[in-house]
Amino acid sequence: MKKIFLLLLLSKFAFASDIQDQIHKYKWDNIDVTLLKDDRFPTYDITFYFADGALSDGTKKGLTSLMFNLMDAGTNRFSKQEIVDNLEYYGVSTSARVVHEYSTFSISGLTKDLVPTIKKVCHLFNDSTFPEAEINKAKKSILTGMKNVTNNHGALAGLAFREISLAGTPFVYPVEGKMKTISKLHRNDFRNKLTYFNKEVKKKIYITGPETTLNIKNIILNECGWNNEAKFVREVNYESPKKKGTIHLVTVPKANQAQVVFGKFLGRGEFEEFEKLSVSSDLLGGGFTSLLMNELRVKRGLTYTVSAFAGGQKDYGRSLIRTFTKEETATELIKVVNDLLTNLDITDAEVTRVKNSMKGAYPFQFESSSRFLSEILFLDHLGSGYNRLFNFNKNIDPISAQDVKDTISKVFPVGEMDILVLGEKKLLKDLKKLGTVKVHDYKDFL
Repeated sequence: MKKIFLLLLLSKFAFASDIQDQIHKYKWDNIDVTLLKDDRFPTYDITFYFADGALSDGTKKGLTSLMFNLMDAGTNRFSKQEIVDNLEYYGVSTSARVVHEYSTFSISGLTKDLVPTIKKVCHLFNDSTFPEAEINKAKKSILTGMKNVTNNHGALAGLAFREISLAGTPFVYPVEGKMKTISKLHRNDFRNKLTYFNKEVKKKIYITGPETTLNIKNIILNECGWNNEAKFVREVNYESPKKKGTIHLVTVPKANQAQVVFGKFLGRGEFEEFEKLSVSSDLLGGGFTSLLMNELRVKRGLTYTVSAFAGGQKDYGRSLIRTFTKEETATELIKVVNDLLTNLDITDAEVTRVKNSMKGAYPFQFESSSRFLSEILFLDHLGSGYNRLFNFNKNIDPISAQDVKDTISKVFPVGEMDILVLGEKKLLKDLKKLGTVKVHDYKDFL
């Protein structure tokens, strides 16, 4: 089915220039509107972008994320059940996403039902009351989920490493908050937060569907309760932390293996070269033929899988290598990875193979108009233009083996990366042979 959808997409937009011709920009008061015109199907996808995110939470960590996810909790006129039933009647899907710097609220459905759906969604923004009972249900669900993450050591290692690697930056605290902050959020906090986003934060709207979807303009401007001239945009100023790489042991009971994560915070000037980071990450840990997979699994049988990533948001980036192994081979695995990164041996033939593979896979990332629109939104947030979207294959052509080697050495520098091992406390003895180890209790990250 996905292949059929992609063929339809390519038949409609045969060349990059054709796709660009379908992107139209409008201004509704101070709200920027982008339409990706697509009249193949009687459907629409709409995303409201708000130019602030979890960094607005202050001491009430997790508030913005939970607020957007409780938009259907109830209003003065309708209960949660009535709202959910109404949206389901129209076959509407909604979702929210909050990161540190911005937030989005998305809607999708049939174009024939667009007007009543947008009226309902605007009603939610204009009149949500966040009933105490629904808040308590949501908080209980979140707290239960946070407790249950201890059963998923891979996810727990990700949470812990994110906090460790981002220490000393504005992005260190998880967007969703922690158990100790979620429990302290109250009804008035949610109402005040919604008022802030409605009245003060700049908005953008991204639409894919027929041109008739633009008929929602007057509903948006008059019924959502927004200040359509709002101008606040989250700007982040910070100094990148200067720190040496450290080995961290996060202790958990009854671990049957060790989760191992390498990586570092990438400050400005380290994460902007998207194409080089993409090719380098793919060659290093992007699949079964990657350098790390060959060294760790094929040659040594130390793990079943390993992945590598390096990339950025608008104001920061991260590099990551993630894998797992038996507890008794954790130190061996760390040594092997460090040796590989120290003695990189990369050929032009390997880089060419990876680039060709990426060129073939690239279009499949955008096999739906909504996914394509999400990329446009992200690039607008970065303020980078659409060059990397439409010219990716051309942009990676000049990348050489030396470029990849230099990039890997820059974003995965041995001695500067933090290394996290999540497992039982008995691992400490062997890890100390590699250097100083900082020990954490897993509960510190929940």
